[in-house]
Amino acid sequence: MLKQNRYFLLENNYVIDLINVDFITFKENEKKSGEYWLKFHLGSKECRYKADGQDEVAKILKVWSTVHGQELNLEEYEIGGFNGTNF
Repeated sequence: MLKQNRYFLLENNYVIDLINVDFITFKENEKKSGEYWLKFHLGSKECRYKADGQDEVAKILKVWSTVHGQELNLEEYEIGGFNGTNF
């Protein structure tokens, strides 16, 4: 869950200040369509998260890029879909 357009909160687990995230990796779960695994890379450490769908992945990536002073425009196929819709 995103908080204040800067923090990522996984309830009862952790809070990440997205300004400290160097990069984010993600991929669709091969065994469960529509579920995505994300890794927030913080220096030599990482935090893992399961996202429910491309929209959630796109939202997290957009907030992360905004925190870093950039605007990230994504196509659905770049996240793992096939329709080429802009998020």
